[in-house]
Amino acid sequence: MLSLESTSSRMSNLARQELYFGRFFTLDEILASIEAVTREDVQSLAQDFFRPEQIPHRPRPLNGFTLDRARLSC
Repeated sequence: MLSLESTSSRMSNLARQELYFGRFFTLDEILASIEAVTREDVQSLAQDFFRPEQIPHRPRPLNGFTLDRARLSC
């Protein structure tokens, strides 16, 4: 929100939104969109991006820290 204070930042924001979305989003619309994100939305994305089978297995503890693959599942 602070970036909207300068004229340059405001014009950059307006141009970027027009190029990407074809319209201007008000600050209230942006905040409402952010607040509409649910825990389930975040968890679903996390499951898509952080798959346990893609995490490399470390054969020994790292400085005493151990992590079991089961604990990485969402």
